[in-house]
Amino acid sequence: MSLSLLSLRWRLIWSLILLQVVVGSLVMGGFLGLAWSLGRVVDETGQKTVAAIQRALTRGPDGRLLAEPTPELQRLQSADPPLWFVVRDGHGALLRHGDVPPSYIRLLDVLDGMDRVAFNPENDSTRPKARFERVESRAGPVAVIAQTGGPLTVKNTLKGTGIVFLFLVAPMALVTCLGVILATPFVVKRGLKGVVATAEHAEGIDVHERTTRLPLANVASEIRPLVNAVNRAFDRLNEGYDRQERFLADAAHELRTPITTLQIHIEGLPADPLKVKLMQASARLATLAEQLLDLQRLDRIAAQDRQQVELKALCERMAGDIAPLAIMNRCTLSVDAARPLWVRGDAPSLERALANLIQNAIEHGGPGCDIQVRLWEPSGFEVLDSGPGIPEADRERVVAPFHRLVPRGRGAGLGLHLVAEVARLHGGQLTIGSSESGGARMRLELNLVA
Repeated sequence: MSLSLLSLRWRLIWSLILLQVVVGSLVMGGFLGLAWSLGRVVDETGQKTVAAIQRALTRGPDGRLLAEPTPELQRLQSADPPLWFVVRDGHGALLRHGDVPPSYIRLLDVLDGMDRVAFNPENDSTRPKARFERVESRAGPVAVIAQTGGPLTVKNTLKGTGIVFLFLVAPMALVTCLGVILATPFVVKRGLKGVVATAEHAEGIDVHERTTRLPLANVASEIRPLVNAVNRAFDRLNEGYDRQERFLADAAHELRTPITTLQIHIEGLPADPLKVKLMQASARLATLAEQLLDLQRLDRIAAQDRQQVELKALCERMAGDIAPLAIMNRCTLSVDAARPLWVRGDAPSLERALANLIQNAIEHGGPGCDIQVRLWEPSGFEVLDSGPGIPEADRERVVAPFHRLVPRGRGAGLGLHLVAEVARLHGGQLTIGSSESGGARMRLELNLVA
């Protein structure tokens, strides 16, 4: 799995572990390099020195003990101080090399029966450190006393370093890595607490809550530039949206006068098919302008402007107002409201929403359509028709601005969008379904019961 797919917690864990490995390796390498440069990487116990002498021992043609000049023995001989050692076989024959202290030669007789002994005469500067050991060589069993402190080879140095790492550094690193894995989630959670709170606050920002900004409280200084940039972006978006709203409101308002003038002139034309088409086009323009103004009015309606509204009377009143349009299209319009239903809301916007739903049913239901307006418990109303209905795949799209099921229909594509906005203003929603007769069912659910 790539790091780009991991969470911040695991990225931090892997980064800390990698950092620990790198730093530990650099520290060990630094100490090793320093010790090597100061000549402190030596065979303190003499074990490697005795092993090198053991591999070099042999016998000459006359049977005497010899030390072949092997590469590792030559390297030891060139060290400072010069290498010395003494070897005695089972027959008492001696092989000396270097300046062997006499006291160590005498010790060969004393150490009979011992396998190995380390000499560390710290208080006697005349007797350097040495190692005694009985080994098997090509010359047979021998006893060796050799000077300790010779330089280690690179191979032996790396081997010793590996052993130290395995038994000392590795357990500590493992415990530290385990601590990092266990502690990092808590550290990340605590460090991102302010970011989580800011993200939750951002969930409340939408097109209708544009003045809200992300808080900077408890946000880390490294993330503050991002939060400030996002807030500035919100400011720019809000400013652009305000300009757009002002433009639409001004345009819709300015269009009302020329549209009214146009309708007056059209009414004075002789009655013919062209006049009917012009009247329909001007009515569509007038409806579009009114719907744009209605959308702007909705954004300015405050919660304190809401009043108690009786939906039964509202449905009967709007049905009576639109009845002539239904009769003109040979549609039947009825109201099913058994008892009054009170809600708290904005009466003009609810009237406009119901009018749009009824007009939408008249337009899309077709001639001869049966339309019914009825109350919906616990708070709301719905309009049902016997028309062709709305395909399920289009039910979410029909509420989008300027979306029309019939591209060349008479509507402007803002009616259902306006109804959905009215529902949002009242804490509810517009749901679209099918009526009992197979037509459309438009239900305006409110969430503000009186």
